[in-house]
Amino acid sequence: MRRRHVLLAPLTLLLARGARADTFGASGITIDRPWAKPSVAEAAAVFMALMNDGPRADRLVGGTTPIAADVFLREIDGSPLEFYDLEPGRSVVLKPGRRYIALRGLKRILAVDDRFPLTLEFAEAPPLEISVVVAEGLDDT
Repeated sequence: MRRRHVLLAPLTLLLARGARADTFGASGITIDRPWAKPSVAEAAAVFMALMNDGPRADRLVGGTTPIAADVFLREIDGSPLEFYDLEPGRSVVLKPGRRYIALRGLKRILAVDDRFPLTLEFAEAPPLEISVVVAEGLDDT
């Protein structure tokens, strides 16, 4: 029995590290499983869940990434938004068919399993750099 625990310990650590790799946080803001669809043009959409664990409201007001000229916040119908409200204790889910972050002027095509940095900008919290994975669909957030 003890030998089994010794053999399973490294596997458990690997799985735990993988699960944490897609969660980012700072200053009370947590970002869970950021992902983007593969691109076929100079545009892409980014999805994730944002949670404000802090005591005060904040706003996601924009972002930057080295792989695109522009980063925009979008409503369900694609119309531009100036911010997403992040109320304490509530999550904001960005997913296909709902709100999303739009990347325009891509400098390269995004293929499945690619990763790229995206720095999110908030009204109160400091900027938070996350790593976005390109996937066919992780919309169960």
